[in-house]
Amino acid sequence: MEQYIIFRLNNQRYAIDIGSIDRIIDFTEPKKIPETYDYVLGVIKYDEKILPIVDLTKKLYGIYISNNSKSKVIVTTWKDRMLGFLVEDIEGIQRYGSNQIEKNYEQYEISKKYIEGFIKLEDDIIIILNIQELFDYEQEEDLIDIEGKLSEINDENEE
Repeated sequence: MEQYIIFRLNNQRYAIDIGSIDRIIDFTEPKKIPETYDYVLGVIKYDEKILPIVDLTKKLYGIYISNNSKSKVIVTTWKDRMLGFLVEDIEGIQRYGSNQIEKNYEQYEISKKYIEGFIKLEDDIIIILNIQELFDYEQEEDLIDIEGKLSEINDENEE
């Protein structure tokens, strides 16, 4: 049995392996960072560190999340860093047997590396995301460079 956190984006259910999740927190308005991709909402302070917040709906669908009281941030470990993903709603943690999980192999011709597979339910299909493959090289560099952009802003404010 594999365990996943199930959440909603744009009326679709998604799953992330529970092993890559640090915590789920309430959404607080992040501090905006200039010259980043539009799906990067900004940063918040988390455990005395800077946590970039990515609007997962904007990243995958090109539309901003409709922020409401159910919106949460899934804090994950990504490329040896902490990264927060804003999602519309968390449904909970579920276990699924291997007979319910279908991995994304080349036979499906799904070119998106971040789709790890599918959870087949009687009345629905849940898309399993591989958050390590969510960004291309340039996008990864932008996220990794956020701390550098913050120090530039602080340097300018001190002058």
